[in-house]
Parts: sequence; C-alpha cells; structure tokens
Amino acid sequence: MFRRNKIYSIDRKAANEALQNVFAACEQTPNTQSLDVLLFKNIANTTLVKLGKWLSVALLVLIMLCPLVFYIAGKQPEDVRGKTDIKVTEHHIDEADQCFVMTLSGDDIYYEGIYAKKEDGSVIYPLSVEPDGTVRFHFESGTLNIYIPDTEGGIVQAVLSK
Repeated sequence: MFRRNKIYSIDRKAANEALQNVFAACEQTPNTQSLDVLLFKNIANTTLVKLGKWLSVALLVLIMLCPLVFYIAGKQPEDVRGKTDIKVTEHHIDEADQCFVMTLSGDDIYYEGIYAKKEDGSVIYPLSVEPDGTVRFHFESGTLNIYIPDTEGGIVQAVLSK
C-alpha cells in the first residue's frame, strides 16, 4: 500500500568516479576536491544548522516559560501574604513640640528601619524611638507617609495628613 523510499548506498571510491564521470559528460572541469572533503564540509554545514535549530527551539521554550516563573513567584500561600501584627495603638499630635507621636504594638517591628516621606519626597527619620513602642516624628503640616517595617520584610504604611 505505501511505498518506502529506497535508500541507495555506494562506496566512496565509486561515488567519486561517478561524480567525475558526470563532470566529464557535461563538459565541465573535473572537481579538484575529493569526495571525502565535500562530504566532510556537507556534514559540518548540516551539523551547524541542526545545532542552530535546536538552540533556537530551546530558547523559544525558555521564552515561553518565562511568564510562568513570575506567576509561580507571585503565588504565595494566603496565610503568609499580608499577615503582620503591627498595629498603631495610639497616636496624637504634640503641638508644643511640633511632632507626631504614635505608639506601636507587635512582636516583629524593626524599629531601626522606621522612616517617613514628606509630600516633596524627602525622607525624615524619627526624632526618638522608645522601648515601649512610642515613635516621634517632626511634623508641622502637610502629608506624611510613615513606613513601619517588620523583621520579615513586610512594611506597614500609615498616612498622616493635616
């Protein structure tokens, strides 16, 4: 039903003689390179093409898988993401000292990393941090974004506006 292509084989010496006879029959100058050199060049060229093809296929697969890496990295368990026990338990503005005073509660607060940003983007650091969790920032007016980091890399942001 289906015919297979026949694969012919011939030894190299007979193939070289046949090639030379074809050149002579077509009145062309005979080949100066031996058939072995021509075969070696052909194998070298096809090997380079095959290698390039497989490298391009591998790179295409890697490019197609790149979004998967970001998807997996963004999927964290729900009980880990956004869980922090940092709370602002009390806050007020001390008009006499022109500062904002807040008291923080939580086990994993990184007090040395607390900072705030003004509306113009300048960063200010607390005037004082007391052991009971009281933090004081110099504040006169405007908006202040206060960043309170924890020891696990999370950050709680509080916004103060007057």
